[in-house]
Amino acid sequence: MKKILALLLTLTFFTNTVPVWSANISLSQTPSLIRIIIKPGKTVTQNFSLTNLSDSDKVLNLRLVPFTIADELGNPNIDPRATSTWLDFLTLDSRSPQFDQPFTLKAGQSINLGLILNVPLTARLGDYYAAFLAASYANTLNRSFQGSNISATLGSNLLISISTKEDPPAILKVTDLLPQHGKYIKLGGLYFLDNITPLYFTALARNEGEFTATTKGVFKIARGDKTPLDMQSVLPQYVISKSTRLLGTLSDTKFRFSPRLKMIGKYSVNLDIRSENANTSTQIDIILFPAKALLGTLATALIVLLTLKVIGTRKTKSVS
Repeated sequence: MKKILALLLTLTFFTNTVPVWSANISLSQTPSLIRIIIKPGKTVTQNFSLTNLSDSDKVLNLRLVPFTIADELGNPNIDPRATSTWLDFLTLDSRSPQFDQPFTLKAGQSINLGLILNVPLTARLGDYYAAFLAASYANTLNRSFQGSNISATLGSNLLISISTKEDPPAILKVTDLLPQHGKYIKLGGLYFLDNITPLYFTALARNEGEFTATTKGVFKIARGDKTPLDMQSVLPQYVISKSTRLLGTLSDTKFRFSPRLKMIGKYSVNLDIRSENANTSTQIDIILFPAKALLGTLATALIVLLTLKVIGTRKTKSVS
C-alpha cells in the first residue's frame, strides 16, 4: 500500500497540467447570394457587409474562388485552389481591404466592402460564377499553444450573367417528377397509390442553357379538366448553367398532398415553371385506390373465417 501511495505522489509531482482555452469564431457576411445581369462594357458595384460577432479580434483574408457546378441543393462545388482569368473583372474599391491582404476586424466591428465588376467589351457572353470568401487568417505559430486551432471561412456566391438582354434565355427542363420511392406501384405510365396515405412527390429542374434560370412555378393535382384539387407554389431558386436543382416548396424539398377516402380513380400531377427567362412543364398520371382499406377488409374477413372455423371445430368435438 505504501508503494502505491508513493507512486501516485511521484506521478502527481511530475505531471504538468496545461490550461485549456476556448475560442469562438462568429462571422457574418451579407448578402449571401448575388445575381447580376450586365452588358459588355458596363460597370457595377455591389456592397457587402462583413461583421465580427465573436468576442475577440480576428485576422481575415478576402479572396475570390470560381466554381462551375453545384449539387442538387444548389451548394457550389468550390476548389480553394481554383483560379480563372475572368476574376480580373472583379476588384475591391479603395475603401475596402484588398484581396489576399490580411486585415484585422475587431470584436463586434462591421465593415462595408465594395466589390466592383468591370466587364470589358470583348468579354464572352455567358455565365460566370464565383464565391467571394472571407477566411480567418494566421501567419504566426504560437509554440506555447497546445490544442486545436479553430479557423473559419464564409462567403457569398456570385452568379454573373454577361448578356445583351435583360433576361437572357435559359433552357430549363423539369425531370423526374415522381411519387415517394417505395410508396407506389408502376404499371406502364401509371402510378398506383393508396388514397388514404399522405403522398409526397419530388422533382428536379435541369438547366441545359448557358445562363442561370429561375424556378418560379406551381405544383398542382387535378382530375381531368376540373379545378385543381391542390396547388402549391414552387420555391423560387436559381439553377446555374448545366446543373440540376431539387425543386420544392417554401417549407420542404417535397410536395405533399393528403387525399381523401372518396378520391378513387385517375388524377394528374402537374408541375409548371413560368419565369422571366424559362418556361417548362411536366405531368404524370396517378391512380388512387383504397389499398389499405382493401387489405384491412381482407384481413378482417380472414380473421372472421378462421374464428368461425375454430368455433365449428370445437362444437364438433363437443358433440362427439
